[in-house]
Amino acid sequence: MGLIKRLGILLLIVILLALLSIYWPSLTGKVSQLSNNNENSNFVKETVFVTRVVDGDTIHARVNGADETIRLLGINTPEKNKPYYNEAKNFLIHEIENKSVEILKDKEDVDKYGRKLRYIFYGDRMINVEIVENGFATTFMLDDLDYKDKFETAEKFARQNGIGLWMKSSDKCAFCISLVKLEFNAPEYFIIKNNCDFECNLDGWLVKDDANHFFNLDNLLAGEIKEYKTKTGTEVWNDLGDRFFMRDNYGRLVVFYQY
Repeated sequence: MGLIKRLGILLLIVILLALLSIYWPSLTGKVSQLSNNNENSNFVKETVFVTRVVDGDTIHARVNGADETIRLLGINTPEKNKPYYNEAKNFLIHEIENKSVEILKDKEDVDKYGRKLRYIFYGDRMINVEIVENGFATTFMLDDLDYKDKFETAEKFARQNGIGLWMKSSDKCAFCISLVKLEFNAPEYFIIKNNCDFECNLDGWLVKDDANHFFNLDNLLAGEIKEYKTKTGTEVWNDLGDRFFMRDNYGRLVVFYQY
């Protein structure tokens, strides 16, 4: 075999390996294992020790000898007493509590509550992305985040596979209730309808936005249409884009809408 031909084959192998390293996460559907370099960030990782998990998106850690509260970037997990709250919290307890991890900031250092906003890495895994991939969190405030694409890919994987918070309701009324209209300009309101010919018991059903604003739903008679208004002086639905989740009493998804 000539030298030029051997060099050509070697070059082809190098190109194929490079392409495989780029597209392997999307081919497998797994995006939570990341390289240890700060591929998207101008900031440097810090090694900290996780002392306590507060909930699915908040921890306490020892940072340079001081106790700090850290809010995981890019995610929103269920509030206490809501479905999947325990699953999200227990995930963090199992994976990172009483362990040394690396944290990395993005463009903002702290939130309005003084919590450090960070990505959390354990080995080659980004915990923020992994909890989304497992369906224990939804993505949140991704605009301008360095790892936005990874979060979106993880959520797409969970949604398409009906994992965790994306599991669809099997309640007979889940096939009856529809969102007729969502008005995000003041005065805000949304309208839902029971399209079935029987009454639907919606006790324990909730509607929420991308953040943590909740609406309790009432029973709907056959064919009934009902309007729910946002309280005067309160803004729930973001003018620049938001998401509408309706869940049954088990936390399973009935209606999802985003704009």
